[in-house]
Amino acid sequence: MSLQQVEQIISILNKQSKPYEWVIQEFHKVDELKDFDLDLETFELLGLAFYLNQDNCLSLKTRTTKIKEETFCIVDIESTGGIKHGQILEIGAVKIKNSKELDRFNTLIKVDQIPENITELTGISFDMVENAPNLKQVLRDFKLFLRDSIFVAHNVRFDYGFISKALHECGLGILLNRYICTIEFAQCCIQSPKYKLDVLKELLGIESIHHRALSDALAAAEIFKYCLSKLPYHVQTTEELIKFVKTSRTQRKIAI
Repeated sequence: MSLQQVEQIISILNKQSKPYEWVIQEFHKVDELKDFDLDLETFELLGLAFYLNQDNCLSLKTRTTKIKEETFCIVDIESTGGIKHGQILEIGAVKIKNSKELDRFNTLIKVDQIPENITELTGISFDMVENAPNLKQVLRDFKLFLRDSIFVAHNVRFDYGFISKALHECGLGILLNRYICTIEFAQCCIQSPKYKLDVLKELLGIESIHHRALSDALAAAEIFKYCLSKLPYHVQTTEELIKFVKTSRTQRKIAI
């Protein structure tokens, strides 16, 4: 996948607005997007929202969107294995804005088989997914649910990478959404010996069923909201939040 390539383009757009044609040209260099007719609506469906100014230049909305005005989508997936050979078994997500819930997404997905250890871990049996919708149908619905909100997950690169790869294999593009990892965010804001989901749930008194997608997404959302409450005042916009998480997580500057 071309996550690093996308990040390089976004890094440039983070610093300054760029002409419309430049943005289209750069994103067409990404293999997974070269056959897409890219315009503002398509970018939004892929996960990136822009402002188009009178000089025909594009600016990332996340550069100026206040955190309280941003929509965050906290996501969790269950799968039959790793990204290379596994299949997505369940997607759960909750959208929040200003720490208030807006909507939920939750569905099982039809798969070829479920290993016994996955059934033991999640409680999801093959009988439960026999009549579930197929992956392409679910991903279409999920993209419409997600749109250009900020993708948040516990160990975000797993969920983000898995879904982006599945989208590409289904001919639906890739994820371009800005993203935040609640493990890294928690490392900025919470003193804990470990940052696994179950450890943080116990530390913060969050009760939920473990290893089901929506339940874990809701737990991660509570961790995310707690961390937002600990942000320094100078972190105001979405991009400032993303930068803060990336640069501050090892410094532990915030008191519990």
